[in-house]
Amino acid sequence: MTTSNLRKRMLASSSALQALALLGAGVVASTAVVAPAIAQDVTTGILSGSVSDADGNAVSGATVTITSDERGSSRTVTSSASGAFTVPQLQPGIYTVTIEKDGYSTTRTDNVEINLGGNTYAFDLAGASSGNEIVVIGTPRRTVDFSSTATGVVFNVQDVAQKIPVPRSIEAVQLLAPQATQGDSAFGNVISLGGSSVAENIYYVNGMNVTNFRTFVGGSTIPFEFYDQVQIKTGGYQAEFGRATGGAVIAVTRSGSNEFQGGLNAYWSPSGLRAKQPNTYSQDNSKDRVKDVEGNIYLSGPIIKDRLFFFGFFNPRYSSSFAQGIPQGTGNTVTTQSYAESDTPFYGGKIDAEPIDGHRFEFTYFNDSNTETSWTRSYDTATDIAGDKTIVKDYSGGENFIGKYTGNFTDWLTLSAQYGVSKYTRSVLSAADTEVLTYDSRAGVSQFDLIQGSGLVEDGKDKREFYRADADIFFSAMGDHHIRVGFDHEILTADANAFYSGGVYNRLFDSDTYNPFGLAAGTDFLRQRIYLSGGSFESKNTAFYIQDNWDVTDRLQLSLGLRNDRFQNYNAAGNIFTDLKNQWAPRLGISFDPTGERRTRLSAFYGRYYLPVAANTNIRLAGDEIFTEDWYTYTGSGLNPTLGAQIIPTTVYSDSSNPDPTTLVSQNIEPQYLDEFIVGAETRIGDRWKIGVNGIYRKLGAVLEDADLEIYAVPAFCAANPADCGGESELAVGGGGYVLMNPGKDAIINVEAQGGFAGGTLTIPAEYIDLPKAKREYYALEVLFEREFDGVWGLQGSYVWSSSKGNYEGGVKSDNGQDDVGLTQDFDEPGWMDGAYGYLPNHRRHQFKVYGTYAPNDWLTLGANVRISSPRKYGCIGIYPYEDGRAADPYGNGGADTWYCGDRDNLVDAETAAGTVLVGRGASFNGSWEKRVDLSLQVRPQIEQFRNVAFRVDVFNVFNFDSAVDFNEYGDADGPLNIDGTVPLNPNYSLPTSYQTPRYVRFGVSLDF
Repeated sequence: MTTSNLRKRMLASSSALQALALLGAGVVASTAVVAPAIAQDVTTGILSGSVSDADGNAVSGATVTITSDERGSSRTVTSSASGAFTVPQLQPGIYTVTIEKDGYSTTRTDNVEINLGGNTYAFDLAGASSGNEIVVIGTPRRTVDFSSTATGVVFNVQDVAQKIPVPRSIEAVQLLAPQATQGDSAFGNVISLGGSSVAENIYYVNGMNVTNFRTFVGGSTIPFEFYDQVQIKTGGYQAEFGRATGGAVIAVTRSGSNEFQGGLNAYWSPSGLRAKQPNTYSQDNSKDRVKDVEGNIYLSGPIIKDRLFFFGFFNPRYSSSFAQGIPQGTGNTVTTQSYAESDTPFYGGKIDAEPIDGHRFEFTYFNDSNTETSWTRSYDTATDIAGDKTIVKDYSGGENFIGKYTGNFTDWLTLSAQYGVSKYTRSVLSAADTEVLTYDSRAGVSQFDLIQGSGLVEDGKDKREFYRADADIFFSAMGDHHIRVGFDHEILTADANAFYSGGVYNRLFDSDTYNPFGLAAGTDFLRQRIYLSGGSFESKNTAFYIQDNWDVTDRLQLSLGLRNDRFQNYNAAGNIFTDLKNQWAPRLGISFDPTGERRTRLSAFYGRYYLPVAANTNIRLAGDEIFTEDWYTYTGSGLNPTLGAQIIPTTVYSDSSNPDPTTLVSQNIEPQYLDEFIVGAETRIGDRWKIGVNGIYRKLGAVLEDADLEIYAVPAFCAANPADCGGESELAVGGGGYVLMNPGKDAIINVEAQGGFAGGTLTIPAEYIDLPKAKREYYALEVLFEREFDGVWGLQGSYVWSSSKGNYEGGVKSDNGQDDVGLTQDFDEPGWMDGAYGYLPNHRRHQFKVYGTYAPNDWLTLGANVRISSPRKYGCIGIYPYEDGRAADPYGNGGADTWYCGDRDNLVDAETAAGTVLVGRGASFNGSWEKRVDLSLQVRPQIEQFRNVAFRVDVFNVFNFDSAVDFNEYGDADGPLNIDGTVPLNPNYSLPTSYQTPRYVRFGVSLDF
């Protein structure tokens, strides 16, 4: 049996010391709010403070009361011997801090803003006073936070919406952060963080992980207006955070307060004011039509004042798009048209209850179900005649419930517990699902009869159930300690069924146009594929962690963390497929104040992160999957053919039926992990300016990928070591020859259960497998600045120099648009990895980001957002030129999708290269610089009856820059080599396939009461 890259293409349609030599660390906040993305927790903020007298001496034993301005609840703590105090598990919002101590006047500080993550302030006690006077300090004094060394930012989403022109999505907010890069368009609107792939991030909403656990690409889609705050961590996470080797996006939703509030708003982007993109070789972008209308309605307030609050939200929305292709091939006038629309509303809400001060219950519900209806049809540009529509419905999303309890029992102990359930439908269905999928590629066939059936039918549902418990413990011993310990466990269930419409996929050929088998002239023949996959697959992820934020002195703090992960995945029969235990992840940080004024911080960090096994790996490799291919001559109608002689024997890509899991997985595997080093500095200048610099080095460790060992590795090993193979020259291994393993290591396989010899396991040394170790190294130097908004103007920006090189992007493969996580084409065959080391798809050498706000008066706000990034680098994808067994292809030509390409410098003719050369990843040509300037204007009439009335207009890509953002990287044409052994060239190689979003205008109106 042989298994090739064809299966996946079809189904998927230097050292740490170098890093330490870099300068940097320092995290800068956003104009639209913000705090550094530092301390702990996925739903709350932490207030860290210091109490000093008029002479700057620490005041111990002071009573500190923190009262929520919005909900009336309060917490009380006592300052330590160093004058420090910490209050964990605070809901984001505005607080009043009152400090009392005998011999001092009571001091009250208003407008203390607590954001998601860490918040650090300095508080001064007024001198001794007779009587009961209270000294009021109106503006709190922020200091540099020393509680962690994480990189990233926290955004108040509603402030961002008011002050900065951004598209209304969480992805647009992510792009404001340094080290955030737009992912490849093949995966939709998803973001690369910290140089990692788009399949390595984790997404939280109110403490629940909402990441797509099948592929790790993206998460639940939630309206912009439903968010309160979002924290974006690009690195340096503490031990509480795991299951990601990229970044973490942590969001909390809006809540009710003691004040009844409500509002509605609407946003509209008219097609008539949208500029046109340049055409590509395959798409007539001048025909594009895009419509986007969104509304938001909310109501919130107290059910019982100070104790019980509600927030309700409804989001009606509509979007549609139309696109038309350009006819391909000489003399062809037929192309395709496609249309998609969606109008499913989102709704959700939150209940907060605090029956007793210090004990809070939170209940969140939201439904992000969505149905997108789309159709495609053939269209003759010469006659203006359209074919029949193939209508498809794409069902996604579902119900989500999250509950949380937080209890503050003493000054030194706070406990929290969470439970949640998330359901997500993943189905693509059509009325044509019963029709046999047929594609007619014969010459002279009417283009309107090219295809029938709906394609690959997918019907699936996912469910996540999670449990979590955390404790915050404070004590003093050789300094002040804030210890956080916790446990979390999630049970993931994926129900998946996939098949070709009608059960069969036929592609028709004629020997005059395409003849790989030497058939007689005029012979019609077909390729017939059968694909069936289904079952219910369970995964369990469990973690324990401990984190100590230790103030060794008032100038030195250590952040010491340790995390242990376990990842368990099961096959469709309920048997363990992978069980990866004791994945120990240290997180070690140090922060130092060189001046003693807590205005400058020097820091360093080391951490290790692990990524779970994606459910896609269970479904594809450990499921009940049948995938075969046959070639036949035929007679009769192409849509109802009568099969004739079989041309070549059946190719079995997968014949598994819940195979023994021990045959599919190398017994020495470890999960994907990444090591990170960060060093740097941050300082405050004056009252509002901050600057920082970070030096980052990230190195990818082991990765999990499947490899085809049956074609090359096993025969080579058995030929040299016949006794180890029981005298057999060939052994059946894995699923269709594929085994899940760590590339670059030995493979240890159970061959007895696979029907091999009675010796049990077979160890194939790495030199026979001939696969390199997975490599990815990321260097970055980020320089950041911020001028905090003072009611009139604010500005923030960053510059990032980075380098991302390796032979593995990480989970997905942007080069060919494959999101088959754990089973990408990478490492399938040894020959396909030749030349794979180079600049990776998310590499951007330079990135500049500047955004800010100017509000000259109460009724006018102007905003700007500028982003410039350097080009992506491209290679050349083509045909493997050797028949040495190191690459496989069903046509016997050595394999496609490798980094070899036809030699365009030595052409046989205009369409044919003389031979092949190893070009390599990222070594052929550069893409384009991407430039974008967005502007906004908001007018707010002052109407006494309303809290806010606003009219706004946002213009995105004001100068209509039209940089190409993706290019055709395939240098060779699809199909076998020419008869003379030369390589057919792809005439569209290096041409753009998509451009950046053109200029468009969005109008908005809002009313809040």
